[in-house]
Formats: sequence, structure tokens, C-alpha cells
Amino acid sequence: MVKKFSGSNKSAVALACLLASWGAQAQSNVTIYGILDAGVTIVDDAGGSSRKLVDTGVMQGSRFGFRGSEDLGGGLRANFLLEQGILLDTGTLGQGGLAWGRQAWVGLSSDQFGSVLVGRQYDLMYDALISFHTPTVSAGGYANNVVDNDRLSGQRLNNSVKYRSPKMAGLTFSVMGAAPEGAANGAGKAGSAGVLYASGPLTLGAGYTYVRGATVDIRSLVTSATPVVMGGSFSRTLGAGGSYVLGQTTLHGLYSQAEFGGPTSGKFRNYEAGVAHRLGSWNLGLAYAHTKLSENKYDQLDLTADYFLSKRTDVYAQVIGQKASGAGARAAIFLLPGSSTDEQAAFRLGLRHAF
Repeated sequence: MVKKFSGSNKSAVALACLLASWGAQAQSNVTIYGILDAGVTIVDDAGGSSRKLVDTGVMQGSRFGFRGSEDLGGGLRANFLLEQGILLDTGTLGQGGLAWGRQAWVGLSSDQFGSVLVGRQYDLMYDALISFHTPTVSAGGYANNVVDNDRLSGQRLNNSVKYRSPKMAGLTFSVMGAAPEGAANGAGKAGSAGVLYASGPLTLGAGYTYVRGATVDIRSLVTSATPVVMGGSFSRTLGAGGSYVLGQTTLHGLYSQAEFGGPTSGKFRNYEAGVAHRLGSWNLGLAYAHTKLSENKYDQLDLTADYFLSKRTDVYAQVIGQKASGAGARAAIFLLPGSSTDEQAAFRLGLRHAF
């Protein structure tokens, strides 16, 4: 017996077939992931006395997140990422307590035309230069340049739109803008650009970021710093770096500078070089960084031994030392309380687990 369909039934069947077709074409997935990093740090001089700290997010920032994508067909995909920072020592949120303080964006990507992302995301100093930066290569957060003047610890821009080109002959370029959205004097308005080139063992990159209204606190770097804040009108950071892989060894180098304009102006210049070597389950790192601020200089040596118990769990030990020189200069390893003198050293034992 042949069943006849009315006009409305035919429409319902057609719609069901269309939805089934879309479901077959549009394949989506969502991944839950995270990194948990905690350990004990001993600092020889933290404001005049030695201290023992239970510190978190040093080798990598502790985080919990969701990432997802949907295949829309024809090489087009919808993507999103929500990522929050976690302070394991207190159980609180990082980035000042923001729910999704590390990253929060949604976008479209095309194999042919590149990708557009909208939300809270890393600027292009970070995207273009992070693979040459000592902390990411081997040494963790303590190895960032003093007061993170060049933004390479991973600073973000709110209300931002980022475009990233497809890779062409090993070359990728990106541009980015952020809106102040009513902030006083346009504070937070930003522009950023970056370029990456990768060919075989060689990778090169350059980045630039301008932020209106940006400031930096320098009280930890200079005895009785007056005023304690530099900038207020703008910050302008730029840098270039590269890495070269020789078997199990990676050589990396980076130059960056950061200019802060305002009632009190100044410019930082940073030079980094290092080597990371994989030896069985060990990842060993040695790096040196030099920062100059006016006549003051800050030299830092970073040593790391990282042992992987599995693909997702490792234990590590670090020795970090910094020497400051210049009128009133004080040592100040990033993320740690500043020293009362021109020298500071820290030793850390940590555990990291990824899921």
C-alpha cells in the first residue's frame, strides 16, 4: 500500500531530510582540558627576609577550559574557546577573579581565507613571539622579563577582533584591534600585528602592540621609586625572535622593547638567549636574560630540570638568579616579592599535570 502525504506532511518530511543532511555535514566536537601546576618555592630575599611559598602556575599557568569546533563544510569551521585561570594554593580564580580570564572568544576559520576571532584574547606580541620566549621554551613564569614589561607572560586585550591569515609559503600574518567601549580617554584602545615564518627547523617571528592608557608599576625595581607608576598615556611594545631545532636540542633568542609614555616615561630593552635539550624523559633548560631601563640593568640566569613521569605529568626543579645594577636598582624576579638588595635567588620544586 502506498501512503500519500498531504502538503504539510511533505513539507515536514523535506525539513527532516534537510536537517538530517545538515547533521551529517556539520560535525562538531567539544574538548574539556586543563593544566594543574603547583609547588614550593624558596626565595632568599623577599622584602628583606627569606621566604617559603606554596606557589601555583609557575611552569605553566593553571587553567580549566572548553574548546570546540564545528565543521560547516567547504573548509569553513566555527570555533570557540573558554578558559579560566585557577590559583591552586587558594582555590580562587586567576586574572583578578574573572570567570574566563585567560581567554574567551568565538570565531570562524577558513582553509582558504584564514580566521577571525572575537572576544578576550592574547595580543600578537604573545602569539608571534611566545615560541622563542624562555619561559615557554624551558623555564616557566619566573623567567619572564622584569615586571613583564614586554607583555610576553601572556597579556590579553578585551573587546578585541583578531584576523589570522592562512599559511602561505611558511608565512602567517595577523592583525588585531580592541575597542575602549566608553573608557575614559579611550583607555584600552589597542592595535597589534604579528608575523611568523616557519621552514623546517627554523622559525622566525616579529610582533607589535600599542595600548592607550597602559601603565607599569616599577616600585619593585628601584629603591624608593617615585613615582611608582610609569606611563599613563600609552605603551608601545615590539619584538623579534627565532628558534632553531637540532635533533633534541632547541636554540632560541629574542629581543623586545617596551616604551611607556605619560607623565613619567621610560623604555625597557630586553635580550634573551637560551637552549633546551630533551634527554629521554628529561627536558633541560639554560637561559640568560638582560634588561635595561635607563641606566639600570637586570641580568638573570635560569636553570631548569624537568622530568616527565608520563605524557601528562611531570616534576621539575628550577634555580633562578637575578643581579641588578645602577642607581638604587633592586632585583625583582617576576611573580615573586621584590628583593631588598640588588640580588635575588629562588629555588623551586614543582608538579604539573595536564588533562
